[in-house]
Order: sequence, then structure tokens, then C-alpha cells
Amino acid sequence: MEYEICLEPSGTCFKANESQNIVEAAKTHNVAIKHGCASGSCGDCKGTILSGESEQGPFMPLLLLPTERAAGMAILCKLYPRSNMRLQAEVISRNIWKAEIVGLSKLAWNVLELRLRPEKSYPYRTGQYARMAVPGYEDQWRSYSMATPPQDQGELVFHVRELPGGLFSRWLFYQAQCGDSITLGPAQGDFALHHDHHRPMLCIAAGTGLAPVEAIIQESIDLEQTRPIHLFYGAKKQRDFYHLEMLQQWAQQHTHLTVTPTISDAEEANWSGARRLLPTVAANGHWQDHEVYLCGGPGMIEAAIDLLLSHGVSHNHIHFDAFAPNG
Repeated sequence: MEYEICLEPSGTCFKANESQNIVEAAKTHNVAIKHGCASGSCGDCKGTILSGESEQGPFMPLLLLPTERAAGMAILCKLYPRSNMRLQAEVISRNIWKAEIVGLSKLAWNVLELRLRPEKSYPYRTGQYARMAVPGYEDQWRSYSMATPPQDQGELVFHVRELPGGLFSRWLFYQAQCGDSITLGPAQGDFALHHDHHRPMLCIAAGTGLAPVEAIIQESIDLEQTRPIHLFYGAKKQRDFYHLEMLQQWAQQHTHLTVTPTISDAEEANWSGARRLLPTVAANGHWQDHEVYLCGGPGMIEAAIDLLLSHGVSHNHIHFDAFAPNG
């Protein structure tokens, strides 16, 4: 059965059947609802039910706070209509940017730094991500976080890990060259530095989840904030780390920054540092008074949130960006 879905404040309407979530149905009708992962992990498709009946599918905890649930908010990529509906939802700009590849360099055996120079100013906030069209598959888009605050020279910097069978990452690793063009959509995401200069910061990053966390730390330093920052940086093996020497140099230059690298592979016998990311976090401090920034895979994010809540951290002070499969 089909239902009519109307979005406010744009006034856009489209049809959706009961087996389609709102984001999927909107895309079918060429309506660009703001969204990211399309799998219930990032929360970028958050909207408000104004009228109508629906069924909310499962999504990552903390994407909706209790007050937001009480106000009728929903995760639209997991919301299925059961009647005609009116929703408050953001329809994103259809602006696109052409960007030239100006840098490709290895950071680790399976991580590349990608530098792009957009043809026109590309506005974004530190911690946000850009959606990129896969060259040769223009209906396929991938999301990557900017790894630096906005820069004067206008370049965008990304950390891209090679994924087995990944359309974009394999093109980037084995075919892309400087001078090639990539199409970008508008910057998205709500992961950002909260400008409370007094609360110390706890940052937890796994793999290329370091990218937006590194940008947030850099912005805090650039703002000359001196509140304590503790970064826990997790990798599977030592060879998976990148930028570790740079981060340790930052810590030497800025005494309020502490960097703790951890590995999860128990078979790495020559590693003398900490092992297992979240147990190391739990063993190294009391985090109740901290502003927390998390970035990594959904499993790590969920486990970290559970850990932090059990240690008395308020959900209002936990900010996260889950690297989920692209939708």
C-alpha cells in the first residue's frame, strides 16, 4: 500500500510504500533528504513526525535523546510509514562541486591521504564529512570526513582506507592520479567541537576515525584552548597506525594534550604499549566531567557509549561519528 509523505518546511511530497523507509522512498522520487549512512548509525537523517502513523526500526543508541523521542523525532532511514505522513525533515541543497586531486600519499600500508582543491569555495565545519561520487559510478556516493579544520588555501584533506572490493577506495589506490576530478556534495554531519573552554576533552578514535578527531583537536589548539585533551587512538596492529609521530609531537608541544596509542592484536609480541582500546580508556581515568568525542566503527561506538554511561558520563556530553557502510 502506498502513502503520501509530505516534508516541511519545503512542502515536498512523494509516495512511499510500507516496505520502504522514508529516505529510500525519497531517493526513489529524486528528493534529497539529508542523510549519511542510511543504516541507522549516524543520525544525519533525524527528523520530526508532525502527523501520521509509522514504525521505527532499530538504530544506534543515543542518536535520539529521551527529550527528542518525546518531541516526536525519528531516524528517517529506519522509519516506515503506516499512513499518510507529514514530517519535518531537511532537504539538502543539490549544489555540487568539482574538485581536482592535488595530492595522493600513503599514510599507512592501507591508508591514503587524499587532497582535493574544489573549483569554488567549499564551506564546512570542523568534524563534518563530504559525500563523493564514485568516478565511473556517478549514482554511487561515499562519505569521508575532512581531516583538518577549514584551511586558508581551500584544500580538503581526507584519510581513506582501502576496503576489499570498495569501488571508491580501489579506484583511489590503483587508478586515480593528481589532476583527476571528483564530484562533491555539500558538507554534512553534526560532529563538531563544542566550544566549552572549561570541560576537559576525551577523544577516542579507531582506524581512520582519527580524521575528524584529529581535526577537532587541531581546531582546539588553533583556538589556543588549554583545557586537557586525552586522545586514545586504537589500531589492530602497529603497522596500521598513521600520524602517530605527528600526534606525539603535538603532545610534546602542547602539554595539555596526552596521546595513548593502543593495539588490539594480542599476537604482536614486540609492542610495549597499551592493548585494547576501550579497556585502556576505562583503566586510565574518571571521565564524568569530560566532553567526549568518539569516531570509528558502529561496534566500537556502541561499546564506548555503554562504557561511558556506566562510568557516569552524561549522554549530553558524548558526541560521536560512526563510520558505517555507505547507503
